[in-house]
Amino acid sequence: MSIRDKIKQSQDQRGETMQIPEWDVTVEVRSMSARQRAQMQNYVADDDQTAGERQEALWGFLLTSCVYDPETGDPVFSDGDMEWLLEDKSFAVIDRLTSKCLGVSAVGADAVDDAGKDSSDSQTNEE
Repeated sequence: MSIRDKIKQSQDQRGETMQIPEWDVTVEVRSMSARQRAQMQNYVADDDQTAGERQEALWGFLLTSCVYDPETGDPVFSDGDMEWLLEDKSFAVIDRLTSKCLGVSAVGADAVDDAGKDSSDSQTNEE
């Protein structure tokens, strides 16, 4: 088998279960694909939206992209759920859940903050 075939067949995305006692549920939080990570940058860099609108779009993207039913493997949320979810549910729970989405995807808070900046504003660190 070629290296390319091995890479193609490998499963490298992470998943972790997360209990949400406030909702009396357990969900699986899966890491984003590389394409989803790039799409996430569009949400935080959209200059046509206010900072609050960008934040809501980012939360919606993370919740629909990363949160799954651990028993069926189906996504828990769809775009149509964002209105009631963001309107009616606790910020503390949404924040904890979206933070887990970022964490399993190896995206730190600094990366989200920096994603909307011009590349000339960002510094790179060489290790």
